[in-house]
Amino acid sequence: MTVSQKKPKAIVAQPSQVGDFIAKAIETNAPVETMERLFALHEKVEANKAKSAYVEALALFQSECPVIKKNKKVMNKDGRTVRYEYASLDGIGVQIKKHLAANGLSYSWDVKKKDNNMEVVCTVTHKFGHSESSTIEIPISADGYMTEPQKYASAQTYAKRYTLINALGITTADDDSDASDVGDQKDALDPKAKIMFNLRRLGYDMHDREVIEEKVKELTKLQLEEKNYSEIVSRLEALVIEKEEYEQSTDN
Repeated sequence: MTVSQKKPKAIVAQPSQVGDFIAKAIETNAPVETMERLFALHEKVEANKAKSAYVEALALFQSECPVIKKNKKVMNKDGRTVRYEYASLDGIGVQIKKHLAANGLSYSWDVKKKDNNMEVVCTVTHKFGHSESSTIEIPISADGYMTEPQKYASAQTYAKRYTLINALGITTADDDSDASDVGDQKDALDPKAKIMFNLRRLGYDMHDREVIEEKVKELTKLQLEEKNYSEIVSRLEALVIEKEEYEQSTDN
């Protein structure tokens, strides 16, 4: 009769065990190499604990945070009718503040200017130290209707808003219309149609493909290729928002 042999179960060190191992190693004057391995294991265990706490806190935050309300209006040129509404960066901050604090979460941004582009990184951090980030790189408007500081500030505000929403995984009430509203062409879901429509919203009504390609590259720093269509639409829509908000501010 053959007696089957069971493989021994792997021993997984728990946080308290790691601390005990380190204390025992110090007590017995363990070799430096052993101490280094134990401290590395301790750091790994603590990092895993912090990440788990972050994931749990973010899940709780998302379950508690309501759909973000729109608090800003962009008017049509008649000054009476509303073109669209959206949630401003300040408005989002006010609505999420208490839910973030209740779950030990905070956020910050890092902004870098790269030639005519801007890279914005939003980092969400939990009180136990784990953090995760969302990054976007967008062109700074090259059009002449704003001063250089206004162009920079407008691009920064849009990028901060975008990365904060993305990093926290929250929903705004304007997701179905803000920036992607195509007005009379609302049902035109084809990316090429959206590109053309947003070019017209920016004041460029062109039909020659070469001219369109040059303008798209100038405005978005991307080649007019199918793989870039989605990002081109996003960058053009950001420029449209900048333009319309600036026009509204000068009209008031």
